[in-house]
Amino acid sequence: MQGQKEQAHYEKQINHLKEALRRSRDLRSRALSQKELLEQQRQKLYQKAAEYGVKPEELGDKINALKAEMDRLLAEAHRLIPWDLLEKEQSR
Repeated sequence: MQGQKEQAHYEKQINHLKEALRRSRDLRSRALSQKELLEQQRQKLYQKAAEYGVKPEELGDKINALKAEMDRLLAEAHRLIPWDLLEKEQSR
């Protein structure tokens, strides 16, 4: 009887390990697929950056420069709007 219990115990552990191995393989397969997809997206982004004449390592600086330019242009546009005249017109 003891031998049967041990055998059942070992079979249970082996089955548990087999299931863990199967799940691990599935996770690895999904991770590899995700990695391939992300690498393709990265390559597309690098190509798009090259179309704009920007190297990938310069993107952060370029984005910051563009934000600063947008802020400057928005401030200038706000300065050029005759807000006081618009307020008078609206209150009529």
